[in-house]
Amino acid sequence: MSLRNHFTNVEEAASRHPSRVAFKIPEFNTKTNEIQVDDITYSQYLLDIERFAAYWYHVLNDVAGIPQRSVIALCSQGYKYVDILHVYGIFRAGYITQVITLFPDAPYDLIRGAFESAKPRAFIFESLYKDSGAVRNALMPCYEALPSVDAVYSDIEHPLPQFPTVEAEDIAIIAQTSGTSSGVSKVIPGSYRWLDAKCRKASMRTAPSSQNKQDIYTRRGSIAFAGQFMFLAAAASHGACAVLLTNGQPTTSELVALIKKFNITKVHQFPQVIETHFQVARADPDVLSTFAGLDVLSYGGAGLRASEEEWAAQNGINLVNGYGSIECGLLLISQGTRKDPRNLLRVHPGAIVKFVPFASRDLDGDSGLLELVIPPEAPECPDKSRRAEDGSFHTDDLFREVEPGAYIHCGRTGDWINMKSAWLCDTKGIENNARELCSDIITGCVVVGEGRPSPVLIVESHSENLEVLPAEIYGRIAPFHAGRHHFERIASEKMVIAVPPGTLPRTATKGTVQRRTAEVLFEKNLDGLFGL
Repeated sequence: MSLRNHFTNVEEAASRHPSRVAFKIPEFNTKTNEIQVDDITYSQYLLDIERFAAYWYHVLNDVAGIPQRSVIALCSQGYKYVDILHVYGIFRAGYITQVITLFPDAPYDLIRGAFESAKPRAFIFESLYKDSGAVRNALMPCYEALPSVDAVYSDIEHPLPQFPTVEAEDIAIIAQTSGTSSGVSKVIPGSYRWLDAKCRKASMRTAPSSQNKQDIYTRRGSIAFAGQFMFLAAAASHGACAVLLTNGQPTTSELVALIKKFNITKVHQFPQVIETHFQVARADPDVLSTFAGLDVLSYGGAGLRASEEEWAAQNGINLVNGYGSIECGLLLISQGTRKDPRNLLRVHPGAIVKFVPFASRDLDGDSGLLELVIPPEAPECPDKSRRAEDGSFHTDDLFREVEPGAYIHCGRTGDWINMKSAWLCDTKGIENNARELCSDIITGCVVVGEGRPSPVLIVESHSENLEVLPAEIYGRIAPFHAGRHHFERIASEKMVIAVPPGTLPRTATKGTVQRRTAEVLFEKNLDGLFGL
């Protein structure tokens, strides 16, 4: 069996459906107030990738002497067609792509760990990052990315190199988590076996309802993020079309207009965005009928309230919930609210997983919770650097089996919490930093904020003036948080709550602070902070 990847999917699509449109790229004309659309066919898509591959092979190999199978780091916002061509083109040139997620003013320390772990031989960056600390301090050759597709065609046409011979366990790409403690990002080396498994599972999820039908999707995010990367790979496997938006998340009215204009059949949104759309749909029959007309309105990354799923089922909206991870891809998926109003999660047909009884310090006896574990024999089991001592990958996600083979998500183990944005926040990194810098004024602390826009730090202290303590604590920890993404930083002194010793809930035996109990205990405080 030949191994599939994101590029081979495009090759196959261009062979089967050369004239099909792979991308619709809308541009708003401010003079006429009209939307102009640039269509990219699969044959043109493949040609563009190969031209980028030939160009960068010439720059990296012929000029710089960097051989194939070297790691090449890339950094861009990831929303434009030219960003996709860089990721695919450098892979096709025979290099291992490491896509870095950054913001323009990011300090070098934010990605230092990613560079040190993956050891890239070159760094290719979008022009807006040229003055960033990441570029100024990078210890490898840096190249500014091509600004447009036209740029590669205006250059001399270079020969397309042969793709290097690879084995199933050779590294194909290097993925990256969204951020970790102390500004050190975690990298996930992905083998060709691993990439093949992720591509096949994503393809199964996105299969069209009929063989000759072309699904049309909206873009779900940046190519720099794993979900969008796999979405594009899956779309190509079926010759689907993606509508690329370069202006961020559309409003409800904008999304409805796009669905109608482009006959979009499938939409993926994060849960908090869907809730906003549903608020509008409850008051606007046209919006409701537009969403009900979709084949699928899917979400992932965080949970959606059961009441929203029930409302969707009652109003003919087919909500589909998918659970996965950067490390393993799609693992669980629901049948959709048209078939199952409760929208319970079930093991994806292409996944190999285990549910292991979970024992927690916060819980006594049999909790009924199951941890999702990926065994080492599973093709999607990530690199050994991400596995536990037993050889398996522990997702740290907890589930409860509510009927045979059907599960609900019950949160995460350990120190990570899901934020409102659907990204994960490493609470332990924040807590360790606070303990290190404030040990003279605090006796304990915990970070809470599950499902909130940002985390909140609760500290215990013997101070006689708890009202002024948050300002002093924030002044000490602010430099640490300046290098973190907005969804994982303590943004101001208002996000620090000071309480007397003994306030935080702890286990009876070890005295460990119980994060989930603290979430409930301080729920009203958190609601007040975020204006609820």
